[in-house]
Amino acid sequence: MGMTARLGLCLGLLATLAPGGAPAQDLERLKYNNPGLVVDLGVGLWAWPLPMDFDGDGDLDLVVNCPDKPYNGVYFFENAAGPTSAHKLPVFKPGRRISKGLQNVQVSFIDGRPRVLSPGAEHPDFLRTGLEKEVKLDLPANVHPNKVRGNFWRYVDYDGDGKLDVVVGADDWTDYGWDNAYDPSGRWTRGPLRGYVYVARNLGSNEEPKYDAPTRVTVDGSPLEVFGWPSPNVADFDGDGDLDILCGEFLDGFTYFENVGSRTDPKYAPGRRLKKGDGSPLVMDLEMITPTAIDWDLDGDLDLIVGDEDGRVALVENAGGLDADRTPRFLAPVYFQQEADDVKFGALATPFGFDWDGDGDFDIITGDTAGCIGFIENLSGAGVARPKWAAPRLLEADGRVIRIMAGPNGSIQGPCEAKWGYTTLSVADWDADGLLDLVVNSILGRVHWYRNVGTRTEPKLAAARPIEVAWTAEHPQPHLAWGWLRPEGDALLTQWRTTPVAVDWNRDGLVDLVMLDQEGYLAFFERARRGDGLVLLPPRRAFLNEDGEPLRLNAKAAGGSGRRKLCVVDWDRDGKLDLLLNAANALFYKQEGARESGWTFRNVGLLSDRNIEGHDVSPTVVDFDADGTPDFLGGAEDGRFYVLRNPASGGQAATPSVEGDPSRDVREVLAKQVEAWNAGDLDGFLTTYWDSPDLVFQSGDSRTKGFAPTRDRYRARYQAEGKAMGKLDFTDLEVETLGPDAALARGGWHLVMPDGTEPRGLFTVIVRRFPDGWKIVHDHTSIAEPPKRP
Repeated sequence: MGMTARLGLCLGLLATLAPGGAPAQDLERLKYNNPGLVVDLGVGLWAWPLPMDFDGDGDLDLVVNCPDKPYNGVYFFENAAGPTSAHKLPVFKPGRRISKGLQNVQVSFIDGRPRVLSPGAEHPDFLRTGLEKEVKLDLPANVHPNKVRGNFWRYVDYDGDGKLDVVVGADDWTDYGWDNAYDPSGRWTRGPLRGYVYVARNLGSNEEPKYDAPTRVTVDGSPLEVFGWPSPNVADFDGDGDLDILCGEFLDGFTYFENVGSRTDPKYAPGRRLKKGDGSPLVMDLEMITPTAIDWDLDGDLDLIVGDEDGRVALVENAGGLDADRTPRFLAPVYFQQEADDVKFGALATPFGFDWDGDGDFDIITGDTAGCIGFIENLSGAGVARPKWAAPRLLEADGRVIRIMAGPNGSIQGPCEAKWGYTTLSVADWDADGLLDLVVNSILGRVHWYRNVGTRTEPKLAAARPIEVAWTAEHPQPHLAWGWLRPEGDALLTQWRTTPVAVDWNRDGLVDLVMLDQEGYLAFFERARRGDGLVLLPPRRAFLNEDGEPLRLNAKAAGGSGRRKLCVVDWDRDGKLDLLLNAANALFYKQEGARESGWTFRNVGLLSDRNIEGHDVSPTVVDFDADGTPDFLGGAEDGRFYVLRNPASGGQAATPSVEGDPSRDVREVLAKQVEAWNAGDLDGFLTTYWDSPDLVFQSGDSRTKGFAPTRDRYRARYQAEGKAMGKLDFTDLEVETLGPDAALARGGWHLVMPDGTEPRGLFTVIVRRFPDGWKIVHDHTSIAEPPKRP
């Protein structure tokens, strides 16, 4: 974890295990296990709130429809606090699933009673069976001439004749298209999303409705229109006795259309954007918003209960009164809270398991659709299979919350995705300073990193810097075959929404980059030393299938490109690094070995039979129980995390049983070094190193690989004719336990030589537990003049 429990799991330095077949248990949703903790209320991807008194106890509860996968369902969040007139922000009970979920579900309030509609149907038994039963309406499910995505149906007596009409919000993507429509300057060349409102008047009765052909609601003779996803609410917002229209949109704002006609003959003024009291736009945190108008706090005016794309739900409270232009006033959104149950972070969570705060256990660092990065702290410590978790905290860089967003032209799928970021990441010591940094990709495809300028136990991130590649005339940076974005200097621009895996792939002590190149091939960006610095070499398509062909993980273009999530780990514990790739859960690509042209992989298949894939599943590994074996953790579309125990776990591991205190044991190894050195016993000193060709020793600008070359280096420097060993001591020693079988030690070294010189410097070593004890597997030393250190 630092340089890491992750190394223990992902670098495969331990003894082998038999490859795992079918898992012994199913995927398990990660729980907070933290009684009393309160977190944001949330379902999965897309929240369609249906506020109502669901349990009949006299107060308003929240029912939320979620059409995603794997969290599909209608969920009841009980308000146990009492009337919302006194408790407008109750802490809700965890959601309880009551039925399947559907797209485009809306609630209408008729004579104080909730009526729930989906396109072309009513669900009259909703309070007992949710959406399981439906009665078709005498209308087509799509009243718009073109294909629609958003299709919002509500009952309302539109024209005051006492009969329930149907109002439909329909969004049309015909002019917008889908993707790849920018000119070279980044201007979108197609049309906008279009959101219209239809009314189907009831020419019959409430008992036997007969609907007229649906017609579009107009403003000054033209169709009423918003930017897609209209979710219309038809109600008296300004208190003048007629019904106005308030719409959401595909992005984040609200538009109000005042009825300037009458209750029986509605006519609408041009739309006005809702604003907060300070005059700034009233917007939600994300997009694809779904407002429902209701007097939530029972004070006589209409508030908004609004669902966000990431599954959260907010109260947008009516502030009372009207602006000078007669637009109703609302307060900023406040997101509802619930008793903690499932660990969740946004939607399309992209976790990376790591000990972020240096306390010896696995935490979770994760991205999401919003473009944020969250830290979810493990509060239990190592060795607890089902840890207790803290609420997610948003990471900051240079003092500001990290929020990467596409803006008007950063998404290949157009300006409707302006507030999405799709962050995906890995954790590594990118600049080799002993502290953990973040390497991040996003909706932009611009790979960058955040340097840790804090400490190992209290990370603090600097502003983002681009990941730069040492492109050459022979290997210039190609640009993507779509879109308008182009590389900036040597900064890497590649496929969007795909994991940048920072890992020492070739085990030379330098952190490399493994990710998709501009054509969707899995590429190896090797790190190398140049003078006093590090460079990232141009990519090689060095990851091969069984036929020796480069692995092309995505051959699609534009919006279909990228989207591959991957994890590098020695999953089967055979000493070779494997790949876990997003799929129904994750595909296990087993490394079969190396050849001159690269590394060969075989697709073994899925880790589990259970399908939790919506958009995708983002794989990582953790070792909560500290048994030395990596277990699967997948971030899903619903923002939740799913754990699957490695078949190699549970007593099958070849690693030795955990005994004693790893920190104490590592200190004993270093004490043995000092004792042997000061006794002139160089061979005894060298027994603390791993006797393997994979041992790495770095000092100054040189790197030595293998035990024998390291031994010969020591002998040449300290036992050759005219050389001396002197007396050694270590100072400021710190040992960080990285799990039961790995530790990181750092400190200062000091030699007193017979000639009176006193060379000194700093060192960092990675120490691993083997059957014959703890051994140093990687030694990295900085040297002050003169450059000598044992």
